[in-house]
Amino acid sequence: MPAAPGLDPWEGEAQALSMELAEPVPPAAASPPPQDPSDRAFFGHPLAFGHIFATEVGLAFAYYGLISILTLYMSTHLFLPGTAEGVIGFGPFSRMMETVFGATSPLELASATFGLVTGIFYATPLIGGLIGDRWLGTRTCIVAGLPIQTLGYALLVFEPTFLIGMALMVVGGGLVKSNLLGQVGALYGPEDPRRTRAFGLFLIAVNIGGFITPLVVGTLGEKVSWSSGLAAAAVGMALSMLAYLSGARHFPARRSVQPAAAATKASAAPGPAQGWVVAALLLVLVGSMLNIGAYNQAFNIFPVWAREHVDRQIGGFEVPVTWFSTLDGILTIVATALAVKIWAWQARGGREPRETSRLMVGCALTACAFMVLALSAAAFGDAKVHILLPILFFMLADAALPWVDTVIMALFTRVGPAGLATSLLGVYYLSFTGGNLLVGRLGQAYEHMAPSAFWGLHAAMAGAGLIWLAVLGGWMNRVYDASMRARAGQT
Repeated sequence: MPAAPGLDPWEGEAQALSMELAEPVPPAAASPPPQDPSDRAFFGHPLAFGHIFATEVGLAFAYYGLISILTLYMSTHLFLPGTAEGVIGFGPFSRMMETVFGATSPLELASATFGLVTGIFYATPLIGGLIGDRWLGTRTCIVAGLPIQTLGYALLVFEPTFLIGMALMVVGGGLVKSNLLGQVGALYGPEDPRRTRAFGLFLIAVNIGGFITPLVVGTLGEKVSWSSGLAAAAVGMALSMLAYLSGARHFPARRSVQPAAAATKASAAPGPAQGWVVAALLLVLVGSMLNIGAYNQAFNIFPVWAREHVDRQIGGFEVPVTWFSTLDGILTIVATALAVKIWAWQARGGREPRETSRLMVGCALTACAFMVLALSAAAFGDAKVHILLPILFFMLADAALPWVDTVIMALFTRVGPAGLATSLLGVYYLSFTGGNLLVGRLGQAYEHMAPSAFWGLHAAMAGAGLIWLAVLGGWMNRVYDASMRARAGQT
């Protein structure tokens, strides 16, 4: 699912989880966990973690529900003449979007807005995490951010306050997202074996919310009214807030990783050799951004295309377009489990590929997925495409995700200079911001191209990522190997 429309729908959370698991808190830096080790009220975990679990289910339900209908709602209703004029701030907003992105038609404006909102959504947690770590504390940030988010989702329900609600949703999300994840680790001591399992359960919470929401928010939005779908997302957000506030007294005020991170930064300034490592890591993100820019179009323009060009009738029932997002969630989980098994099998046989090779596999799968859409659109012409072909598209696109997202995070934590771990994570998140802005920009071209050419463009973009990695992969691997040899020599 999307990296932050997206990470997706749970990639962003999974990547942050990977960073937490890859850099456990040293005993000297960890503050005492607020929960007694004997507290196992929530499936063997502290009661406070149960509140976090429920909070994340609600957050995922609200956000991914909104994303599942966002472009459809804006392009087919909210931004149409006769309705748009009633949206507070629409005049200045549309002029700004036309100046910056060249968006003029309702669909162009909707696509650019999708890219802008999902892009900023990945940037604001960096600021929120900094505020939580250095000034207000994580608990204060979350307690402040959740009501802001809840108010934002409530305002989305009403057409006049939609843009105000969108801004509040993004601001509140920035205060909550990274700080909530940090509180998971702070509940456990560094030697507590439940810590790793807790992050796994946290990811399950994201999956539960993301899986359910297209069936609820999407179905209500498409079959009943857009406002009812948005109201369902707002209810999910309100329940999320209540889940956290009811247990807020159990949570630590600050993250326990800050002292360790500060010490690492102070003791490990990057040298000349590390500069080449950083450059190689930044260059690998170019291939990732091209892949993101292609893949996340599945949640921006794909619903618009599928609504008009896919035969969704099954036994007299028309399948809502948003249900493809539920299919995407299931396939992502299956694809990740399969990829892990493949890598384990390759490792046992001494054939485990390098990270750059895995990334090339992911880009190739993404390119093939969009070629399915391009060829389907060309073959069927004005007729509607059979529903099995979009399903094949998602099978290939979701198969690509573990070969790209998880591989890059593993690469960053393996070879990245220790003193730059936090900064590199920030750059990694910003690459999703860039990728989603690209999604919105490319989506504006949909009305001006044949569908086959539009999807072919995205296949070419993923293919360009593959070529980029093929050309630079050998040099990148040499830099990474040199970094690992230098690190081994220092220990």
